[in-house]
Amino acid sequence: MTSPKALTPRQRFWERLFASSVLLYTFASTYIVWKTLTKYGAHWWIFFLIDLPTSWCYGIATSRVVIGIARKRIRESTKWGWIAAINFAIPQIYILYYAHHASKKALLIFAFVITTLALFSLYSLVTQIRKSRKSG
Repeated sequence: MTSPKALTPRQRFWERLFASSVLLYTFASTYIVWKTLTKYGAHWWIFFLIDLPTSWCYGIATSRVVIGIARKRIRESTKWGWIAAINFAIPQIYILYYAHHASKKALLIFAFVITTLALFSLYSLVTQIRKSRKSG
């Protein structure tokens, strides 16, 4: 696996910047959970405590996927891809578990949001990989 020491200073900067931007999403998603899903049994503060560390791990892992692919280390990228996927899913699993009393409409909206976020993440990942391959 790519150790932090194996990263260039530029890669380390972008990795941390990306992970930090993912943390901003944590605050937005916690607000949405607070406003929409607390009435169904989901606790916004538990969601926040789960989402905060997993968001950071997701951001780091996603960056490492891009770096691994740019370095043509597919096995390494696959490992980081699994780490990213698991860290993306953990907060969503919490919500689905505790918000199971929600109406079908609310669950469909939640599923739509999660699907949209997952597709956006994949699109961003592909875009980052293409940029990293062009820059060398």
